[in-house]
Amino acid sequence: MSEKNMLIVRRLLEEVWTQGKLSLLPDLVAEGAVAHPMPNLGALNGVSDYQHFIAIYKGVFHHMDFSIEDQFSAGDKVATRWITRVHDEFGDARQDEHSGEDLIVDGTTITHHDGSGKIIAEWATWDTGILLQSAAAPQIFAQLSVKA
Repeated sequence: MSEKNMLIVRRLLEEVWTQGKLSLLPDLVAEGAVAHPMPNLGALNGVSDYQHFIAIYKGVFHHMDFSIEDQFSAGDKVATRWITRVHDEFGDARQDEHSGEDLIVDGTTITHHDGSGKIIAEWATWDTGILLQSAAAPQIFAQLSVKA
């Protein structure tokens, strides 16, 4: 089961977050799932909240490329250390506007899975300070009702 659970998380990052296939989310996340994707946001309840959260990020940062650096599982939980490289042709996601470097964010996500492998809970910790450097931060925070 642990290999299946790790594959579910891989699909979430690669197919949903990177490729933008939001329609796959109900196959990976249980309807009653609770996610804690970032500090000061509170919980997301269910697939529709999670889809909304991802859609906001994908709407602002058109090009997000997630890569899994480390991943392991124990029982019905999976820990994943990831890095995403974010680039937006409008320049909102530039870490350094002079060098043109993309915004690079690293984080760790722990997911809890049900017997079928679907995610029923998620806790993420990531470098939100990098996001604050982006010109897009106020737009994202306003849409999510987050106090920066």
